[in-house]
Amino acid sequence: MSHAITALVLKGSYDGEAAGRWDLVPVALGGDLTLFHVTHYYTAYWQERLGLTEHFEFSSVGGPVFPTEDVVRVVAADLVGGPDPTFALVATEYFAGMGDQAAAVCVRGGSIRQVASINDALRVLGVVAATGSDEFDTVGLAAHRSTPDYLDRYEDLCDELGV
Repeated sequence: MSHAITALVLKGSYDGEAAGRWDLVPVALGGDLTLFHVTHYYTAYWQERLGLTEHFEFSSVGGPVFPTEDVVRVVAADLVGGPDPTFALVATEYFAGMGDQAAAVCVRGGSIRQVASINDALRVLGVVAATGSDEFDTVGLAAHRSTPDYLDRYEDLCDELGV
């Protein structure tokens, strides 16, 4: 069974109208977290549309394609309704138990920094693992196995923009 997602994860409330503006569908997780599926094409598209050029530093060797466009900070700030969002950006790419994961966090609008694992990112968001589980399973991330098809269109939109 595969598990391949990329997502922005926020703690606490978010603005539903902002989610609509960004073409994002909220998915409730445990621990007062909300997942918003994204892809590298999604962030590249919005980065280009907004004329942004900044990227955050992220080293990935053989892992999932990880979006490094700083537009995620803009999106997160709009979703939380403030300039200093705290969020995690997570990615998985597993098939039959083999694969990799990647994660980055931003705390109160600070720099976006890479962390060692999704569990580390979730701990930054305040998640405490349930007894006999890890943070990933505690919040229910294992149930979200693939990126929704509606995000496929961003690959074509990037082609149209020459991105």
